[in-house]
Amino acid sequence: IIGLVTEYYTSHSYAPVREVANSCKTGAATNMIYGIALGFKSAIIPVLVLALVIYAAFDLCDMYGVALAAIGFLSNLATGLTIDVYGPVCDNAR
Repeated sequence: IIGLVTEYYTSHSYAPVREVANSCKTGAATNMIYGIALGFKSAIIPVLVLALVIYAAFDLCDMYGVALAAIGFLSNLATGLTIDVYGPVCDNAR
């Protein structure tokens, strides 16, 4: 779900990115305000998803469930960080 929301708010194929591009026509201040507002708006769904997962984990297994959910969240961090770091290394290796 979080990946789909990220795709929606960052791909030029969807309306939010086009609206930010159109706001550039009226000036820099409008673009900054619209971009910040869109950034806040794009964070709503991922935060709600994470909150629901934590609530469900707590409801099922109390603090042990929250600890397991946190371990699950953190286990994805290493993969994402590795992908982000390894990309520029591959791009520059010629």
